[in-house]
Amino acid sequence: YESAEYDFAKTISSETQLVREFIDGGTALNYESDSEGSSLAKDGAGIGFSDEFASTHILTWPKHHALDQCDIGAAMCCWVDSRSDTELVDNTDVCYVNMKSSRRSAHVADGYSIYGDSSEGAVNCHGFAWGTDNGSISSALKGNALFKVGFMDNLFKGLKGNVEQVPGAPMCGCMDRMPVVTKAGCTEVTDSSSVVDVTFNAAIGVFNAKFTVGTIEYNDCGDLKDHYKSLAVEDHNRDFMDSRIVGDGGCHGAINDFLADKGLVKAE
Repeated sequence: YESAEYDFAKTISSETQLVREFIDGGTALNYESDSEGSSLAKDGAGIGFSDEFASTHILTWPKHHALDQCDIGAAMCCWVDSRSDTELVDNTDVCYVNMKSSRRSAHVADGYSIYGDSSEGAVNCHGFAWGTDNGSISSALKGNALFKVGFMDNLFKGLKGNVEQVPGAPMCGCMDRMPVVTKAGCTEVTDSSSVVDVTFNAAIGVFNAKFTVGTIEYNDCGDLKDHYKSLAVEDHNRDFMDSRIVGDGGCHGAINDFLADKGLVKAE
């Protein structure tokens, strides 16, 4: 797939660490507010430019500690604020954050935050899944999904402005590093028209393969957990997803399952 790749991080900013810091909830993209004189249209212009490649190229998956080894083949972004005049749409409740799993984002070796009673304020979570076949086109397109979910559709497009992470967690990351929540939206990325041409050179006994990207399409896939379970993944991965997105009313049980290892119980 390398011949069809495009590194969107280099277009968003000449300072390539900006994308990595943004994923951890940092940079001016997260901290600035348009109501205080900043301009998302200006600050995020590179995102708009990168979007021109999102339907014709495979966008590179950034090298970042929150995105390494997504073993179950799913990731999610969660935001707690909006930098624009549009209020953040509240679509979930946060149950808890395990900072040991996200210690490089939290900057602590261990710790946790317990929520679960809707006291955390507005939170919006949205994810994507590609499954566990690392050689599939779905896996190759996970960088496209991250770009659309984390940068284009929920931040720059329409100056929506979703920003800032749940404290102690990255803003976007593999499911095991993200907060445990009740719900998450879902975006699916597909390319049904890509082609792999395989030829065989009989003289030297070597196969050659050439990949040609088709038209990459993006669709809403409803609930992230339901979409993930529709993929060809093993039962233990589905069970793990159940423990990360617990559904309405599921926080109390999820919190007590987490606290049980610490000899604690959350009262009703």
